[in-house]
Parts: sequence; C-alpha cells; structure tokens
Amino acid sequence: MRKQRGCALTIDLLDAYQDAALANARELLEEARLLLSEKHYARAYFLAMACIEETGKAYSAFDAKGRNLDDNAVCMKVRDKFEDRSSKLVSAFRAWSTSTDSSQEMLRIGVGLVSDIKDGRERSMYIDVAEDETRLSVPRDVVRPDAATDCVKLAALCLRHTESYVNKNVPPRRTFYEDRLLNIGTNALKSMVGKTDFWEYYVDQCNKGETDLYKAMVTYHDDYHEKKREFGDG
Repeated sequence: MRKQRGCALTIDLLDAYQDAALANARELLEEARLLLSEKHYARAYFLAMACIEETGKAYSAFDAKGRNLDDNAVCMKVRDKFEDRSSKLVSAFRAWSTSTDSSQEMLRIGVGLVSDIKDGRERSMYIDVAEDETRLSVPRDVVRPDAATDCVKLAALCLRHTESYVNKNVPPRRTFYEDRLLNIGTNALKSMVGKTDFWEYYVDQCNKGETDLYKAMVTYHDDYHEKKREFGDG
C-alpha cells in the first residue's frame, strides 16, 4: 500500500485489500506454527506478530468501507492506518472485543503480550544492544518458549474473530463526525477526554438533546481545545 499513497480508495480496492490481508495472515500463522513446532521460538514469535498486524490491516480495510471515500482527508488517514503499527495492533483486537469469548486464559495471554508486542517484534528478529548498554540482545535469548506459544495463540484468536466478524457483518456506516475524528491527533484526543471541562461540555450537550459523543468531541476540539479556551469559562 505504501507505493500507492496517491491512489483513490474504492470499495473494490478495499475488498481486495481485506481478502489479501486475511489470506496473508493465514499463511503467516501457519508458518509461525511450523516454526513453533520446530522450537524456533524467536522466529515463530516474529511471524505471529506479523500475522496480528496483517489481521489489523484487514479489519481496517473492512471498517474503511463504511467511511466517506470521497473525502481525500479520510482516505489519507485510512492509508496511514495501514502503515502505522500501533493502529494495526489495535485494529486486530476490534472484532475480538465485540465477541462473547471472555476466556480467562485468552485474556491472560492478551494482557500479558500486548504491552510487549511493539518492541518485541524487532527484538525477536535482530541482534541489538540491550537497553542497559552492557550486553547484546540476541533473539533466541530474548524470546521465551511460553511467550512464543502465547503469541501464536493470540494471533490465531485475533485472526479467527476478525474473519468471523467481517464475514457476518457489513461495515458500519460512519457519520461525518466519526470521519472528522480520524483527523484529530491522538495526543489532542487524550488531552481532551482527560479534562473535566470536556465532560462538563458533553453533559451540557446531552441536556440539550445532543447525545452524539463523536460530535461532542469534534465540536469541543474545534471550539475550545484548538482555541485554548475552556467551556467552563462561559
């Protein structure tokens, strides 16, 4: 997708992207399992994480079909999500989060691995200097057998739930405000929702019959956050 940054996003292209990403994820999972069976733990871990990322890309392509693809800003943000590792990882868990599978074992695996995935991907493949700068970080020494096993299980779960979800559902039609929210930076959103002032604004909107949280976030961002104003100041 990186070489096609200037291309228009269409439903047909997103359909093909979704299907290809899922197919590639299945192949990566199969290869990760083969490596795991041969006790190549570091490489199994690496391919399992690659499977999770491809699964996330497939979900992002599915979700994008409900967005306004005539808006260049929306299309650009969707393309960015295909390339951003954090976005891919988050998207890989979206379908699972809507399911009724609340297995404690699987939750343990997820919670235990998600925080390590971003850095673990590189450490499972390449030699590097360890963080304490006194020794080397060697993949076969860094990735424990149980971590590799858990990561392969996690990849399989993310893929299974995502495949089931996209086959049984249609992409939800996103509103103007949901699309607009894509173009508000993560740091700005975190800053906003962490402030009492925003929630006071949202309660005021609800009292007026405007209960759409997405609309409230966008309008608060435009009218207050961007202008460095406080709703509570009147």
